[in-house]
Amino acid sequence: MNIKKRFIFQYIWQLLFVGLLLTVLIIGTFTLSVVKLERLDQKFDFIKPSLPVLTDSITKQNETIKFDPKLLAEVKHQGGWLQVVDQAGTTVAAYHKPKDVPERYHLGELMSYWRAEKDFPYGLYAWIQELDGQSYTLLYGVSNDIAKLKENLLQQVTWSTGEIEVNETFKQQLNAVHGSIELLDDNGKVLGGYGVTYNTPEHYNLQELMLRNQYPERYGTQLFTVYDPATNNTWIIHTPLAASVASWTNGDTYREDIQIFFWNAVVMLVIILLLFLLLALWYGHRFGTPILHMIDWLHHLSKGEFQEPKGRNPKGLPLSRNRSGRLKKRFRNHTEMMDSLAHLTDTLQKNEQIHKQLETTREEWIAGVSHDMKTPLSSILGYAHLMESDTYEWSQSEIREFATIMREKSAYMDEMINDLTLTYRLKNDAFAFDLIPTDMNEFIEQTVQKWRQHPQFTHVPIHYSASEESITYTIDSKYFRRILENLLANAALHNPEGTLIQVSLVKNTASQFVIRIQDNGVGIDAETKDLLFERYYRGTNTDALNQGTGLGMAISKQLVIQHQGQIEVESSPGTGTTISMIFNTAG
Repeated sequence: MNIKKRFIFQYIWQLLFVGLLLTVLIIGTFTLSVVKLERLDQKFDFIKPSLPVLTDSITKQNETIKFDPKLLAEVKHQGGWLQVVDQAGTTVAAYHKPKDVPERYHLGELMSYWRAEKDFPYGLYAWIQELDGQSYTLLYGVSNDIAKLKENLLQQVTWSTGEIEVNETFKQQLNAVHGSIELLDDNGKVLGGYGVTYNTPEHYNLQELMLRNQYPERYGTQLFTVYDPATNNTWIIHTPLAASVASWTNGDTYREDIQIFFWNAVVMLVIILLLFLLLALWYGHRFGTPILHMIDWLHHLSKGEFQEPKGRNPKGLPLSRNRSGRLKKRFRNHTEMMDSLAHLTDTLQKNEQIHKQLETTREEWIAGVSHDMKTPLSSILGYAHLMESDTYEWSQSEIREFATIMREKSAYMDEMINDLTLTYRLKNDAFAFDLIPTDMNEFIEQTVQKWRQHPQFTHVPIHYSASEESITYTIDSKYFRRILENLLANAALHNPEGTLIQVSLVKNTASQFVIRIQDNGVGIDAETKDLLFERYYRGTNTDALNQGTGLGMAISKQLVIQHQGQIEVESSPGTGTTISMIFNTAG
């Protein structure tokens, strides 16, 4: 997997992971809110949701009815009581039962209480449960404050001179259920009210009274009516929906609902912020550490410190590596970049070594060339002083001999200066060639014959093997001959006498040919092979005195490149040397 795909996969996986965490968090918060709202609903309206659960929790052990202790505690907390009666109406179990609740109900008596046909000081809720093949009725009772209000209203509330007057006892009972009252005339017009905080109409009709009584949840309040036959007026008692439960406490149900959602949202927001903070720290550690390490690595390279920064461990391992030498997990996403930096570091180390070696070689070359220049210059100066001296009259033959030596020394110095000029011109591409299509078989053979006639190399055995096919290539004959002469001279000067030099021209493919110069001499080591075509380098694997500028091989390589070719060396100590020049005829 390449680095692009790997990063895409990593980021998609991490975003999915974060999305999953947020989804779980939101679902968890929503579930918690629902549970809290259910508990709040149970707190304000314990009967509807809890009575079936309470009934299901009834068990019978040794003819004794038992309840769930937790539910019993909630019944007591809500201010209610429990009673279990059998089919005959006899109480078989009770919990928190008031004294004014009968122990036994006559047939039809319980129905009268339950249907409110007969006054009963408590609100009744019933549920039938079967145990061991017998049916039992579970009664849940709560204080019926509304019934008391309706019963006492006409005695404790009066209407006179356009105002409603309420005595203190009724006020306390009304405030206990957070209620209010209104008075309607026979036509439904509101004559007045006490404690009204709801948005109520100024006129009621029969249908609206019935709807408000039948569907209180639509209006947010419960409505109870008391008719006064003496005046044909109608009193209305308004209470919150849960006011029939005696344990109604101060506060607004909806406000608590909002508070639950608000605090749950706050908690969720805080958790999300903490989650993103932890993820940011994790991202910074996982992705920031490798980036900072690579930046530090580049900074070290810019200062010439060609190695990867070390970690703080005692063994001094790189920060990106574990003890086994493998990349640490958080660095593996950046494998390509780490490998590139390692390769760059290795290359810079090698270049630094080569640079130092070349500096040393250049200094040695300068010293050698200075010596080589100084020697012929000393000869010229010496013979010039001799010829200038008045102490001796030189013959014409002696003068000509002096002049010949001075000319040879000057020619040698001129050759060295020309080599220096040529190598710098080639390096800077400031050289013009006279390129002409040339028959390479004929040209190489003529060059080898002319080189063989040089007095210095007449004793060197050399053999030329021409190509079977005709090869024509565009060259500058003067400088291409310089290439061959330099390479042949190098093979002759740096090998013992009798070393065989073989020159061959081979056509590799239809568009490529190779010129090889091969000897069976002493060969060269790896260090010499690497520096063979560097400027200033002069081979030292011969007992003869170093001669020349040390630029011959560098000039040859540059001339080959200028002729659109490439040059390669194969050699090792004791196996001879083969130099191959490869040229493409196509294009």
